[in-house]
This record gives sequence, C-alpha cells and structure tokens, in this order.
Amino acid sequence: MNRHVQLVAIVLLCALSTGCFYGRPRIKQLGPDRILTDAEVKRAEQKIVEADKAWAARIEPANVQKSLDLLRESMKLAPHNTQALWRAARACYWLAEQAGIARDERQQFSLAEIGASYAKHAIFVDTHSAEGNYFLALNFAMQADAAKSKGLAMIKPMLDALKRANELDEQLDYAGPRRVMAQIYLEAPSWPTSVGDPEQAMELLEDAIEEHPNYPENHLVLAEAAIKLRQYNKARKHLDRVLAAQPAPGWAAELPRWQEKARELLKKLPQK
Repeated sequence: MNRHVQLVAIVLLCALSTGCFYGRPRIKQLGPDRILTDAEVKRAEQKIVEADKAWAARIEPANVQKSLDLLRESMKLAPHNTQALWRAARACYWLAEQAGIARDERQQFSLAEIGASYAKHAIFVDTHSAEGNYFLALNFAMQADAAKSKGLAMIKPMLDALKRANELDEQLDYAGPRRVMAQIYLEAPSWPTSVGDPEQAMELLEDAIEEHPNYPENHLVLAEAAIKLRQYNKARKHLDRVLAAQPAPGWAAELPRWQEKARELLKKLPQK
C-alpha cells in the first residue's frame, strides 16, 4: 500500500469512527478528532437554515449560488454533516443544469463533478441517505450531458443510485427517483445497446402521477413517453396539465421552463 492510499484509508477510518450525526455531529476536523461545541453546532445548523431560505428563493438564480456558499460555510464547521452535503450536491446540480442550458459544457461538467463529490460524501457518512443517492444520479446525468462520449457508461451508475434512492424514499422530490429513471429509459438506446424502454418509462411515470398528481414535471415527462409510444391524445392531455399548472413553492422557479417545453411539444403533435 503506497503512502497516498494509506493516508486515504486513515482518513476514512477516522471519519467512520466519529459518528457523523446531524444535530451534534462528531467529526474529524483539521486537528485531532473532537465533538463540536454547542455553539459550533448551532452555527452550522443556522447556515443550513439560511441556505434553505436562499434555495427557496431560487426563482432568482443568484440565490442558488448564495445557498451553496452558505452550505460550504456550514461544512467548514461540520465537514461530515450529511444535511449540508446533499443540499450542496443539489445546488451544484441546479447550477450545472443552468450551465447546460447556456451551452457552457465545461462549466456544466465541472459543477456536476463537484456536486457528485458532495453526494458521494453524503452517502459515505450515511449509507441511508436517499437524497445523497438521488443527487449523485442527477449530477452524473449532468456530467453525461456535458460529455456525450461518456453518456452510455454513466447509465448503470445513474440507475444504481436512483434505485437505491427509491428504496430509501420513493416519495423524494415528488417521486423523483422514478421520474428520472423513466427519463433514462426514454432517452437511452434500446437493447442490446442500452436500457431504453419507453413502456417501462410509462409504467414508472403513471405510478409517479398517481402519487403526486399535481407535480407538473411528472406530467411533462409522461407526455414525452406518450409521444414516443405514439399515444398523442394522452400526450396532449398531460401537456395541458403542465400548461394549466400554477406556481407553487416546490416548483415556481422551474415551472416557466417546463411550460415552454410543453408548448414546444404541443406544436409538434399531429393535428387532431
């Protein structure tokens, strides 16, 4: 074992031995292992509260960067705090997606790579972190989108993370793990090249809508599946649901983009 590997092993063992619980985490800091003081715990928690407020106001994109900055401040105090880690992975994913929309693939890949590292850390700290697995998959998706040559190779790790997230919390992000799995089955090449399967995607999406009928993106992705299966009336019905949706705290920032996509898809449907 070389010196670098030995150091990594020591760090991992120390992290495992410190508990790493949110609220009163015992962590490995720059010096010897120790338990955070009550004041440090409160400061770390307060940074997360402030980050959540900034995230909730993400209709102004600058607030997502503000949220990430606050989470990084929290992680300076509590590096193994899974609550800060998965939120940081979520913020990186959101920023990576925006970079992709702006066609800045280098920035998209870089942000997603950082986001994936936060998600992996969250899973290392807590193997039962549904959010860690979910945002690991989403950051992998952004890396695959930015570097198309790696796309097929990323499908298995994405699906593995999504299946684990779904096992841990199938209601996360309005049935998010199933929705994203469905998107993979819609966009991937079919067997034997890959896992593409629009019918399996439809099954997942119908389950998601049954449980979260008001979430617009579930309807949008189901409409895409219906178009792929040439079920145009069904697609039109669900696109109309997207266009009729009203802003809500959970999706106000994303709704305009979903509705724009719904209008584009409606234009491409065959006339009745």
